[in-house]
Amino acid sequence: MKNLKVDQIAMSNFPYFRYSLEYTLDSLERLGAGPIEFYANDPHFNVDDNSYVQALALKRKLKDHGLRVINWCPEQVKYPVNIASPNAYCRKRSIEYYVKSLQFASVLESPTVQFFAGWNMLDRNYDDTWKYSVDSLSYLADIAHGYGINLTIEAADPLVTVLTNTERLKKMLEDVHSPNLHGMIDLYCLGVCDETIDDALENLKGEVYHVHFSDAQYEGLSAHVIPGTGVLDMDYIMKRLDEYGYDGYLSLELMTPYERIPEEAMRQSVEWMIKKIGE
Repeated sequence: MKNLKVDQIAMSNFPYFRYSLEYTLDSLERLGAGPIEFYANDPHFNVDDNSYVQALALKRKLKDHGLRVINWCPEQVKYPVNIASPNAYCRKRSIEYYVKSLQFASVLESPTVQFFAGWNMLDRNYDDTWKYSVDSLSYLADIAHGYGINLTIEAADPLVTVLTNTERLKKMLEDVHSPNLHGMIDLYCLGVCDETIDDALENLKGEVYHVHFSDAQYEGLSAHVIPGTGVLDMDYIMKRLDEYGYDGYLSLELMTPYERIPEEAMRQSVEWMIKKIGE
């Protein structure tokens, strides 16, 4: 590869969600991790269950293991978090959850935070939901600006976001029009959105700020899987990211089916990436 570098690889705690925080940090240190994406969820660090003091303690633990957070990703799909909800109380509570997430990210000195744009009930008016999302993201992007943090949003399944493809993601960036709100690509979601890496890079010219990196499995157990073991053309994806000159992090997002072997899954993924970048 001409442009992609090994130091763009970011490991994560995603696949360790059945292990303690202590085991997870020890494991990531064994693997030689430095920059990591932190999935903020129990049992590691649930946003609702913690405060400023616990965030400071987490910062110390990460530092003791030689780890630094480059993207803070609070749980927001499995929980009732929806900043585009027509229910004013739900929308307010969801925004407050994200504001607290930004506060924790600031404590941890994470330069980036990933949010979802909110989702539309399948029997409701899409345009109304879109307006709620624009208003909420505008407010959050303004707060992020105050913290010096950049927000990233991704296109995914309509069950979890109004951004059902990267064209809509681009439209959201235009509507919010904030220097602190950016696009990202989740490789697994390319198939969900019926898009290719070429579509995503074309639609998000100059706005690909983060990449969730994994292969994909869609039939049977739908999952983010170890690169080279799924159905995506990972060699081509790496080639296109390299040609694009992508200089952000390639953050490994693996969960099921690796909850029993997270360290091995992370190890195999990193080894595959290092090999490809070196070619």
